[in-house]
Amino acid sequence: MLSTPFHQKKNVRFVCLAVLFALLCSLPTSLHASGLSSGGSGEANSSSFVEEEPRILPPVVVKAGKPEITGNGTVIKRETIENLPFRNDSINEALTVLPGVQFSEGADISTRGGDILPPAVSISGGKTFENNFTIDGISNNSLIDPEGDTDPVTNNDVPGHAQDLFLDNSLVGAITVYDSNVPARFGNFKGGVVDAEIISPDPWFGGKLFYRTTRDEWTSFHIDQEDEQDFLNSTDHRQQPKFRKHHFGFDLHLPVSSRLMTLAAYRQMYSRIPLKQDEETETQERRGENYLLKTVFLATEDTSFSFLWTYAPYRGVYFKDGFRDSEFTLRGGGHLFSVTGHTRLPLGDLDVQVAYRTSENSRKAPTDMIQTEISDNVWDKEGFLGDIEKTQESYQIKTDFAFRPFSTGPIHHGVNTGLDIQRIEAKTERVDTSYLYTYLIDAPPRRTAYEKGETEVLQRMYSFHLEDIVRWARLEVRPGVRLDYDDFTHNLNLAPRLMAGLDLFGDQQTFLIAGFNRYYANNILAYKLREALNPTYQERWSETDGWTLYSRSVTDSKYSELETPFTDEQVLGLEHQLFGGKAALRYVHRKGRDELAKTFEQEEDGIYYNTPNNNGSSRHESYRISWERQWAKHYLTINAAYQKTETSNESYDELLEEEDLHERVWYDGRLLEASEMPRKDFNRNWIVNLAYVGKFPYGFTFSGLAKYRSGYEKLKTTGEDMILPNGDSVPIFDKVKKGGSVVVSCRLEWEKDLWSDQSMILSLDAFNLLNKKVTISDPDSNEFADEIGRQIWAGLEYRF
Repeated sequence: MLSTPFHQKKNVRFVCLAVLFALLCSLPTSLHASGLSSGGSGEANSSSFVEEEPRILPPVVVKAGKPEITGNGTVIKRETIENLPFRNDSINEALTVLPGVQFSEGADISTRGGDILPPAVSISGGKTFENNFTIDGISNNSLIDPEGDTDPVTNNDVPGHAQDLFLDNSLVGAITVYDSNVPARFGNFKGGVVDAEIISPDPWFGGKLFYRTTRDEWTSFHIDQEDEQDFLNSTDHRQQPKFRKHHFGFDLHLPVSSRLMTLAAYRQMYSRIPLKQDEETETQERRGENYLLKTVFLATEDTSFSFLWTYAPYRGVYFKDGFRDSEFTLRGGGHLFSVTGHTRLPLGDLDVQVAYRTSENSRKAPTDMIQTEISDNVWDKEGFLGDIEKTQESYQIKTDFAFRPFSTGPIHHGVNTGLDIQRIEAKTERVDTSYLYTYLIDAPPRRTAYEKGETEVLQRMYSFHLEDIVRWARLEVRPGVRLDYDDFTHNLNLAPRLMAGLDLFGDQQTFLIAGFNRYYANNILAYKLREALNPTYQERWSETDGWTLYSRSVTDSKYSELETPFTDEQVLGLEHQLFGGKAALRYVHRKGRDELAKTFEQEEDGIYYNTPNNNGSSRHESYRISWERQWAKHYLTINAAYQKTETSNESYDELLEEEDLHERVWYDGRLLEASEMPRKDFNRNWIVNLAYVGKFPYGFTFSGLAKYRSGYEKLKTTGEDMILPNGDSVPIFDKVKKGGSVVVSCRLEWEKDLWSDQSMILSLDAFNLLNKKVTISDPDSNEFADEIGRQIWAGLEYRF
């Protein structure tokens, strides 16, 4: 095993646990608001771990009444986000503390320590492209190719991502996650909803500067001994033995008056990855930035406006292994402009949002690639294969109106309704025709042409929701409906939502919760856009005729009319105030239908087309238990989830034709159809999380995150067949099991007051503190690999 020289003793884990237990036993027990919350309207609570001097704030309106029982998401508050250890500070990483959330097996793979993109996430069994990410309620979903996790170094495509913009979680005041019983105002998902609320400007002048870093010398790599030399001398972007990561930024709060406040902020996550190229060292780069400007204007006591601009570009510099002068740049991210208005009217509260956003998944590269044979098995190679541009431009208008509560006899109503209109224009273009030239010693030159082309897709989406929160005595029922239509698929989708909650004893201590809901997914525009990438063709050179056609590719992509994938959900839960905190049990069952896959068939023109279809299906079942409590300056949460997910296919790019639907295999001692097979990723049966944050005397803050994951099961064909009683034979699949793991990460901060309201904070993060070897499935090779070992981050922050 390759490992940097961190030494650990056998009793380290026992000492750590003993110290933590002693600290917990010594803490006071007065209850305060929690750092994770599933109550209220889903907005963040402003409670803090730190006692501060009182400051004058703008007036706020407090609405009395019982809290809602149904339709509440889980709120990850700013205090939790700021204090728990996260490697790259992405929104997705903050979700790791929640039950019902799973990350890809390759999220922390040991060989790619220099990468900075947010990890792929599955919520309640949904696929990675089936979530709805929003920023201040505005869509942040990429429809270009959201699961286009292709190799960056591929000839005729560029990778995509599920999110338009990669937002740094230090810019977020709260993250609200809806993983089940999702209110009717949210749509366009089949997994979960993740709403990131941007921090608001303070009414006083202030801000902060910070810097944190890590590197390969501070990292322990778990690499099999037979792979060590290949890893250390890597020429491949998937093997990163050396890297430097830098994370820095600033916040500046600028109050113009007591009613007009502005926040300016900047973040950068930057990584340098030296690799071998032509016996020299070339450096690849990854850079993600966030520019943010937010202004809040309190026009009157009843009316306010918020203006937001954020620019979040991503840039990755790569080269093709073995090809000189092949450096190319991948670009992602884009802009978001939004204006939000809120006003109190005689009939209720009105919220209006208008937004414009752009994003891209593009490549800037040398136009042509040349391979020249010098001698047997000796080649001179250079260049790459040209520019590809994928862009998405979106306009969105949202209105939400919450009527004043009213009563009909003993029954109380809280009606809310709203409209959501989006115009999304996506475009793919290969800017120029690129050629792959091959010069052979004993044959005429040839070239493969990647022809230029362009496709545009325009989609208009219209959504309407209506919901009534009905209360009678101890019972709350939330009937709702959502209606969606788009002019791309021309599908009109009606999604009923019905949730109910019962205060069992009438003391606001114990609640029984149930739900029956339908959710429709977002559209995927990838196949329509791929029509721009024309089939390749081959040419040969002759002295008399020049370049002449030799052959054409017989594969291509085309779009077909599709139904909108959807899932039906049943929920049953129980919440109870326990030991000064809040305990919750929840059962979630989902059945997905009309899910996306593709066929590969030859048509009359002789070409084999990749065509999307609705042949996919899935089934998800999970049991979750959680408990959380905050007291004095300490917060503790523990949760566990058992899940089982079966799916016919993991991606919309997987082949799943009609005959495949009834293909049977022998697995785990029984006969199964394709749709009954266990999911290949995001399917650890048991996950247990424990998170703790504590403020201690003399400016110290300690936080820890412990995660248990049950063993990983990988499906593998045995190469043998099972003969059934009727004489049919089916292939036999077997489980390859790897053991479970416990990974502990922690963060230690020390804050020193300087003068006035200024202070300095030193921080140290240790990920995989005990340097555990965790076996995973490598998403690049589909073979077993290991997660990264112990890694240290160091940081410095100045607040004023």
